[in-house]
This record gives sequence, structure tokens and C-alpha cells, in this order.
Amino acid sequence: MFSDAELEFLRSQRIGRFATVGPSGWPHAAPVMYAVDDEGALEFDVDGVKLRNLEAEPRAAMVVDAMGPKRGVAIQGHARLIAPTRARLEPVRKFSWGL
Repeated sequence: MFSDAELEFLRSQRIGRFATVGPSGWPHAAPVMYAVDDEGALEFDVDGVKLRNLEAEPRAAMVVDAMGPKRGVAIQGHARLIAPTRARLEPVRKFSWGL
């Protein structure tokens, strides 16, 4: 799903802003440290609000960006638990800029 430039960028960064859907329908966003696997899925730790939200609603999003020069990748997809406090965001849609 990702171009070589997008994968290279995602692997060069360490922190993304991960958003889940809360029970009220409002988004909840928080920074997370992540790793990218060979298929382009992002893995990261979840706890607290992020974990509760994902258990109820798997739709989620992440933005990974850099300020100078402006570049980044926005991802929408489904997050699933792969361990009690570890999740994988599997992309469905993405948008990148400056890459």
C-alpha cells in the first residue's frame, strides 16, 4: 500500500499521533511510539483509553509527520490487539505529503 518513499519516511520517525473512536463518538488522540512491519502495518503499545476504545471500535487513524520540511503520512485503518497491550494498525486508506 505504501510507496518506497512513504515506508522510508515512516521508518525514519519514532512517534505518531494515534486516534481512536470513543464511546461517545468523539475522537481520542495521543502520541505513540511505533514500529513498521514489512507490509506497512504499524505496531505500538496501547493502554487506558486507547485500549478501551479499540476493544469497542477497531476504526482508528494515525498521523506521522515532520516539520522541516513539511512532510508526513496520514493513515486510516483497523487496529487489532496482537497482545494484551499491543496493537497493530492495518491501513485501509492513506495520504502523504512532501515525500
